Amino acid sequence: MESLNAASKLIELGLPHVIVIAAIFARISALVFFLPGISERMIPVRVKLGAAFAITAIVAPTMVFEQRPSPTLVNTAQFIAAEAITGALIGFSIRVGIFIVQTAGSIASQSLSLTQIFGASFDLQAETPISALLMFTAIVLVVVSGLHFEVIGVLLRSFVIFPFGEFPGSIETGSWAAERVAYSFSAALALALPFVTLGFVYNLAIGAANRAMPQLMVAFVGIPAITLGGLVLLTIVAPTFLAVWMRLMDNILITLWST
Repeated sequence: MESLNAASKLIELGLPHVIVIAAIFARISALVFFLPGISERMIPVRVKLGAAFAITAIVAPTMVFEQRPSPTLVNTAQFIAAEAITGALIGFSIRVGIFIVQTAGSIASQSLSLTQIFGASFDLQAETPISALLMFTAIVLVVVSGLHFEVIGVLLRSFVIFPFGEFPGSIETGSWAAERVAYSFSAALALALPFVTLGFVYNLAIGAANRAMPQLMVAFVGIPAITLGGLVLLTIVAPTFLAVWMRLMDNILITLWST
């Protein structure tokens, strides 16, 4: 009987700590399922969960919280749900970098008349060839550049920005998410600007040629020309494109640090 009483007291003392660790894991796992390189569809779920457990083992011992949930079902569910939403918001803000590459590749393919050809798929929907190539290269750069180690620093900082166990404000979250989406579209258009310019010049040339020689099927000449010119342009600007994109990713992380 005494051993049962001792065990119940031990469980009563340790249960709040277990709830805290579970809440930290909820924030980290939601972040991992958005993180570029780990959240991709070809990565097995058990690998993603393993990464979340590993990061939790690193982060949890460094966390000291004054606020601890009472061991009731409602409070536990509230803490875990709040932490999962917070982790998803942080992961979404980092995932915006991949949205930039994906959108820029789609704009470039549209400008080069390559949208009817589908490349490899990194998501549930098929990607255009340029978008798939740029996304694959960007994900490789994210992995080899050590971005995930910087994300751990951002994660530690997030416990100061987003109080532990509290839901983010709906108004602030909505405006913040809208700013991230607007930023992704503006950055994608800026990165794809060389291809948009080439497509604009191509359409002007096709229109002038069609006016000068109406009997000539200019599309049979123009489409191979714009495709070849676009591939040459992609070869030239791809290194600069990816270098600028890496700086954009650094800016995204810096913004999270300084929020």
